Amino acid sequence: MNEIKGLVISSIDYKEKSKVVYLYTPNGHDSVKAYQSKDFKKGLLGFTTTLNEVSYVKTNSKFSTLMEYSVLNNNFKLTESVDILNCVFKILEVIKAIPEESDHKRIYDYIITTINNLNNHNPKKVLALFLIKMLHTFGVTPNLKHCIKCGSTNIQFLSISHGECYCGSCTSYNNIDKYKIWYEYYYDKKNTEMYSEVDYDNLLNDIYSYYSNHVHINIK
Repeated sequence: MNEIKGLVISSIDYKEKSKVVYLYTPNGHDSVKAYQSKDFKKGLLGFTTTLNEVSYVKTNSKFSTLMEYSVLNNNFKLTESVDILNCVFKILEVIKAIPEESDHKRIYDYIITTINNLNNHNPKKVLALFLIKMLHTFGVTPNLKHCIKCGSTNIQFLSISHGECYCGSCTSYNNIDKYKIWYEYYYDKKNTEMYSEVDYDNLLNDIYSYYSNHVHINIK
């Protein structure tokens, strides 16, 4: 039986003393029954705690049961900050919606990096970067390179509601700074601290609207 690495994203009560634990793994979403996990004496708290990264072995059955596990990373410290915890909830909402046909190994590694970054950087910046880069996972590619009307690369305006860009000749509106941030956050590949700083409350509101309109995920 193979060990599986996974991130605990939620759990629900199962029968009287057990839980069903939901995880995201390099192979995709998984769910495992953890018998007697509500009995602290059984030592299963580490497997049922949201945000813990674990390694586990389960039975080979349709509704698998936990056989053994170990905690790779305990992320309980993230719950000590209200700002970080608020960002974590939004990240978990997106993780739960990841399509099954995705490149889970690549996404899993990025999620773990994102969670680790929450303790070391502005959590709102980490969240904004995560949400913009994850758009590709949902098959959504913002039009950030050409004017939707004439094809010009001289972009001046990004419409969040339409997910389209316009040049100065095709619109009287101008939000070039917003456009530049979206372009940087979507396409650039660099360390978190190297991305431009912005008003993250405004950026996140735009991102939530974008997800609602184009990904059909309402991030609360």
